[in-house]
Amino acid sequence: MEFNFTEPQTDAERLFGGFYCINAIGRIEAGDDARFREFLIRVMPPPRLTVYINSVGGDVDAAIGIGRLIRDHWFSTSVGSYVLDHDQDRSYILPRKHITGTCASAATLVYLGGRLRYLPIGSKFGVHQFSFRNPSPDDVGRSQVLSSRIATYVQDMGVSTGFLELSSATSNAEIDTVEEEKLRALKVITGGETEAKWTVQARNYVMYVRGERDSLYGHHKVMLCYVKGTGFMFWAVIESQGRELELTSFGLVEIVVNEEDFRIDVSKRCERQVCGNYTNVLARITEEEARTIAFSESFGVQIRLCNESPMFLGISAVSTEGGREQLQTFFNTLCAT
Repeated sequence: MEFNFTEPQTDAERLFGGFYCINAIGRIEAGDDARFREFLIRVMPPPRLTVYINSVGGDVDAAIGIGRLIRDHWFSTSVGSYVLDHDQDRSYILPRKHITGTCASAATLVYLGGRLRYLPIGSKFGVHQFSFRNPSPDDVGRSQVLSSRIATYVQDMGVSTGFLELSSATSNAEIDTVEEEKLRALKVITGGETEAKWTVQARNYVMYVRGERDSLYGHHKVMLCYVKGTGFMFWAVIESQGRELELTSFGLVEIVVNEEDFRIDVSKRCERQVCGNYTNVLARITEEEARTIAFSESFGVQIRLCNESPMFLGISAVSTEGGREQLQTFFNTLCAT
């Protein structure tokens, strides 16, 4: 597999940021994951770029290794290739064009590594049974180990196990092209935002229900917490993406509930702190405010310069679907303590 890195081409593109991508093209050979690691060390790409894949597959172990590197580097994935359009007139921002392509067989495992995953119109996504290139009788045991590795990887990437069932239903001599609707149902395609994952956790005398989501605007967490000796708290963890100053200095901080139907102003009772790539927002809330959050359809946090500001930083309201039982049970159990 060949890897090509494109970065900003003009001063204007560097000023505005973005304009980075990686094209991963061709058959996946054994050892390509090591080559990809060396490639990333050499070009030092920024996080959040997109890796465009145009491949009909190859070595499964290498594909999993490439996919894990993509996930570790906070990249997204798409199908096809994205190149400079030399047929267009030059300007301060050079035109690019997307060329449709195919992602099939083991290449689909590379694709699953993306934190956000896209399938452009015209590109194809195909699956079949995973197998060894040159099978032998000794490969029966290896095949079982490989199947376990693939299953673990698919689960780690947040994809439905139905993806494996879909792949195993097609002979390795054929390719089944899968429609976008089915891929979305299996959580293979995410688009610009993943579904929120809700969990209940506890540490250091703090219990909380956490909703975690990735999107074009960053990796975010919203939490309804209960702190021993303090009571209910709201906690948000925002991927700063270079906006640390604004996130910690803008004057208006509001918890937004049910999209933006209801707002809780916590500007004067919240603490904001930068920790690595994230900005933490922590605010004490009343029992009634905690109830509102626990029984909501969505909640998030908006940080603005002032009331009149049309734009905000922070976390747009995260759907509580998948977490409502945890949120409501958490509140009902602790509100009487």
